[in-house]
Amino acid sequence: MAKKTKAESLKTRQLLIETAITQFASRGVANTTLNDIADAAQVTRGAIYWHFENKAKLFNEIWLQQPALGDLIIIDDTAEWQNNPLKLMRERLIRGLQYIATNPRQRALMQILYHKCEFHEEMLSEQYIREKIGFSHSQMHGLLMQAIALGQISPTLDLDVILIILHGCFSGIVKNWLINQTHYDLFLQAPALVDNTLRMLASNYNFDEYLVPEGIAG
Repeated sequence: MAKKTKAESLKTRQLLIETAITQFASRGVANTTLNDIADAAQVTRGAIYWHFENKAKLFNEIWLQQPALGDLIIIDDTAEWQNNPLKLMRERLIRGLQYIATNPRQRALMQILYHKCEFHEEMLSEQYIREKIGFSHSQMHGLLMQAIALGQISPTLDLDVILIILHGCFSGIVKNWLINQTHYDLFLQAPALVDNTLRMLASNYNFDEYLVPEGIAG
């Protein structure tokens, strides 16, 4: 019986977290109370206060348990990627955008981050959350270093500046798309969005051939 009670408690806790994500994304964090979440989850108000003493703790738990975006994108580790870091970067970025476009929970999380939250000191920092659910800074830096070593991009590029630009581009793409998701099809246009952004790194590469240098393909 004890095990069943514990399992039920964990199930209720997760229900409250999932309901909070939906409520925060639609109403905004500031405009949503714990009572609102309890009502939407159809649990007693005592139940939500049993699990979370205040809204900040519930908000923080959402992000603490959320896997990094990079961990949600599975790409086979093959020799194909090892010799073409720009191709791997392209694939990760496309799949990241497409995952956001097709996963309602991820969209809701992005909506909260970009449009529905004002941060205060009791909450996890905006920087922490951005680094966790956005495109990995360290992963992208590593791929760019490999691309330089293989001669895919110029060694004179300032990678710190490039990473600022890339993060700005893709954060902007997602943020603007979330404002009006009918404006364009993020899933279908992800390859074109990524290719046109990455051309700033290697303008002499043929992106239609998945970042194989022109004159080498075939």
